[in-house]
Amino acid sequence: MSLDTGGNGKQIIHAGIQGAGCSIPADLEGGDFFDFIPLGEDQLIVAIGDVMGKGMRAAGQMKELCTILHACTRKDLSLLEIIKQLAAIGGKQLHRAGSFATLCLISYEQQHNCLTCLSAGHPSPVIFSGRNIHVPRVRGVALGFLEEYQGTRPEQVVLSRGDVVILYTDGLVEARDANGQNYGLNRLKEIVAANTCLDAVELQEVILNDLFTFTGCRQQRDDVTLVILKKELEKGGECHGDQGK
Repeated sequence: MSLDTGGNGKQIIHAGIQGAGCSIPADLEGGDFFDFIPLGEDQLIVAIGDVMGKGMRAAGQMKELCTILHACTRKDLSLLEIIKQLAAIGGKQLHRAGSFATLCLISYEQQHNCLTCLSAGHPSPVIFSGRNIHVPRVRGVALGFLEEYQGTRPEQVVLSRGDVVILYTDGLVEARDANGQNYGLNRLKEIVAANTCLDAVELQEVILNDLFTFTGCRQQRDDVTLVILKKELEKGGECHGDQGK
């Protein structure tokens, strides 16, 4: 079941995964996007991406890319075939418009607790499991540069209960404070590692509050998008990580 919280935020509970995402545009409309796409009862597709630029033009290209993504997921394709079709169709449209988009795709299958991920020029997800932090080594060329997708093979990770997966656009880690310092990936990892016992919605709030404290709520130059996935705990189960601050 997917729940839209309104505006640029969404929440989902599906296939044993709790998800929360939000996008904060730098302009009236932005070129960042994310989506949760349930497939049957056992699978969840998660996408996050960033179209070059911002404003109405980027937002329009983002919506076209999302339409193609949904069409691809209805064809019962592998994650690799989905990103290949996105590169062939959406990438071609972006190239004609003189634009490009980065994209990270995740597929989670509950039956095997298996998360598969691919990237086309987008930052890799960060996976928190107990005290361990893993960044999948998935790389690829952004959509719009080449006629076909070129990148690494998909990487698969088995998730345990309480594990947390973070996806983000570069606008988050490159957000700046009054002195021009970036928020940075290390600070993001630290705040997540200290709060993995929270659910996805609570963790999203903690991260955004920390981001706004860091930037002083200053207007940023780029869109900021954050997606959090958490493998649900059984009732009364123990969670990984340290207790939240």
